[in-house]
Amino acid sequence: MPSAAEKLNVVVVGAGIAGLATAVALREHNVLVLEQSRLKEEVGAAIHLGPNASKIALKWGLSLEKLNSPEVNFYHEMGADGPTHFKIPIRAREEFGAPWLLNHRVDLHAELRRLATREDDLTAPAVVRTASRVERIDPDSGTLYLATGETITADVIVAADGIHSVARAAVIGSDLSAKPSGHSAYRALIPRSAFDDQPDLLRYLDGDASGTGFCTWMAKDRRLVAYPCHGATYLNIVAIVPDREAKDSKEAWHAAGSIDELLASFSEFCDDAKAILRRVDSCALWQLREQDPLSTWTKGRVILIGDAAHAMLPHQGQGGGQAIEDAEALQVVLPLGTTPASIPERLKVAQEIRYERASLIQGYSRSKALGPREGEKVVNAQEYAAYNFGYNGAREWAESHGIQL
Repeated sequence: MPSAAEKLNVVVVGAGIAGLATAVALREHNVLVLEQSRLKEEVGAAIHLGPNASKIALKWGLSLEKLNSPEVNFYHEMGADGPTHFKIPIRAREEFGAPWLLNHRVDLHAELRRLATREDDLTAPAVVRTASRVERIDPDSGTLYLATGETITADVIVAADGIHSVARAAVIGSDLSAKPSGHSAYRALIPRSAFDDQPDLLRYLDGDASGTGFCTWMAKDRRLVAYPCHGATYLNIVAIVPDREAKDSKEAWHAAGSIDELLASFSEFCDDAKAILRRVDSCALWQLREQDPLSTWTKGRVILIGDAAHAMLPHQGQGGGQAIEDAEALQVVLPLGTTPASIPERLKVAQEIRYERASLIQGYSRSKALGPREGEKVVNAQEYAAYNFGYNGAREWAESHGIQL
């Protein structure tokens, strides 16, 4: 095991996907994760990881058996009235070297936590502290001030605390609120047993001869997304609607939604779409917000990652993937032997590696959801896929972009 002199003291704020990915990536150091909640499991959420992210996580030791996640073998887009717009095969393993995974969020979270906290002979497990709310951060001294009155000083602070990040104001010098996009999203998980009375709908769970896949029904101002997760025992639903039809929509991940309003918003959709939605027995509703690229992600000993740095709309399905890429970049720029004095400059290198790509994918997500802004390039889905999925890690990106590690 490396000597204490070689290790950094790292504090990660937030134990979501971004925070736990960072704890995995930086296990060679002393890692403490501070989470304000008690990590109760959430219901009604899935998250997909493209091959750009799954290839990183697999190198960390991610177990596909434990994760139990279906893979995307096709993408099927239909109109609101049912006819196919296109159905294309997805060969993620063949083209990009890793699978495109459809995960139950709880499964992915549990697997990352296992990787972060497991015992091994080479590194020390990360420590995850729950009910530990950070109220303020001093980036220059690397000091965190907790709600309990406790203070903690670290060599590195990784702020993975989401769209409402406490650290962001300390880094950019002002509070920043993401702007409403004009749309809200219902989310729900439908158990396989809910389709017992209409087994023909099981094709949305089981896929076709090529395997499981990803389906969407599209209208001009709304869309329904459906894909399997948790070993195809649940169908994950994301239903995006205009804000005017989501009266109680708020920027809160756990806010309850109205099933009656959900069904009304898709009353003109085809029979299959309506039959799926009628099987929703509870749903959450959250207002989709967009954030312009920040002026910087880092100050002193603090770096923002994930949604704290580059919150994006869900239409590219890259939020979790970009957080994992952020974590892997920190692994590359903070090897054993990195000195505490060098941290501010090393974090600037991490930002230099990640900023262009994450900001561009932010823009892709916005363009797919809302259309391109004036002066932005219109990019088709295949171009999105090649850019999004073709990433091979921070070291290769740095070398190809002339960034000195």
